[in-house]
Amino acid sequence: MRWAAILLVAALLGACSTAEDTAAPPNELTDFDAAAALDVAWSGGTGDAFNRRWVRMAPYVAGGTVYTANVAGQVTASGAAKGRRQWRVDVDTWLSAGVGGGNGSLYVGSDEGVLIALDAQDGSERWRRAVNGELLAPPVTAQGAVFVRTVDGRVLALDPSDGSTRWTYSAIVPSLSLRGNGAPVPVPGGVLVGTDDGKVVALHQDAGQPLWETTVQEPEGRSPIERMVDVDGSLGIGAGVLYAVSYQGRIVQIEPKKGQIQWSREMSSYAGLSVDGGRIYVSDADSNVRALEPESGATLWRQDKLAHRRLTAPVPIPGTDYLVVGDFDGYVHVLSRADGRIVARARAGDFGILADPVAIGEGRFVVQTQGADVVAYDVRPLDE
Repeated sequence: MRWAAILLVAALLGACSTAEDTAAPPNELTDFDAAAALDVAWSGGTGDAFNRRWVRMAPYVAGGTVYTANVAGQVTASGAAKGRRQWRVDVDTWLSAGVGGGNGSLYVGSDEGVLIALDAQDGSERWRRAVNGELLAPPVTAQGAVFVRTVDGRVLALDPSDGSTRWTYSAIVPSLSLRGNGAPVPVPGGVLVGTDDGKVVALHQDAGQPLWETTVQEPEGRSPIERMVDVDGSLGIGAGVLYAVSYQGRIVQIEPKKGQIQWSREMSSYAGLSVDGGRIYVSDADSNVRALEPESGATLWRQDKLAHRRLTAPVPIPGTDYLVVGDFDGYVHVLSRADGRIVARARAGDFGILADPVAIGEGRFVVQTQGADVVAYDVRPLDE
């Protein structure tokens, strides 16, 4: 199994686990010709907690505020402009899913399967509801509902006013799968979900029944490890199309009305992808960053100098010609969208970046490390 899977715990944990591969050590960082500067806009912390559980606790940005949570249950609101703390609360439970939100509420999920709703203005608790399954993906608010993904393969639509369940959909979870889930992706009339058995499912927003189900990759091989084909990373929405990538499988372009695959090519990724500026950007399972042409999936460029550094998905930085990825050692790497060159680098902290960086404005993004670090960066060309 590839080194990338070290992102996941090294012991069997029910239906969600993997083993460490030490055959491919991470590439050492090498010198490069800097073409951009990374300036720290502000820095802060999530509180006194270290993420030993290897869960992706990502910041959430809304209304000029950055919201963060840590595994010990501390939730913090900070101004996106200067990082000034607005409030911090302790929800008194271990968290395993980062912050989601919408319509004045925030949502965090626990490893014991409890969803907690907070007031976005002051952090006061609105309600908490048992969903009976560990949460590893941030809740998503859209279409008048809160969509929640649990580790046992269920997707729930909850009423945002009190957390009552409107509908539940259950997907098959293999005996062994990667420890992680991608967040549901709302689209007009429905919600898209990648599953642990290699599929993408479109669910009706009001009733939860499948509108279509598309197989990204069929499991192959004899052993449970060989048959792991999770669609755990971020899905991508392009111009009238959907993109998904599986672990040990394929990347596909899907027509979103009927779920038909329009093209596919071999690819393995647990981190997922992004779509912007007419290109698809993906970190593969060996931590090579690739840019693909959207009409055929042909490779436009490939950056392999960060191989085996357990990269996040590439995230476009608004208002710039750059992408950013985080790695296992707390570094952020800025790449040119045009050709994949590394143009800037900085270290956000002494511990790894597990969750994707989050854009918070033109030329600015924020990362959260496995430790307590939260850092916002401004990126600018050096010739300015």
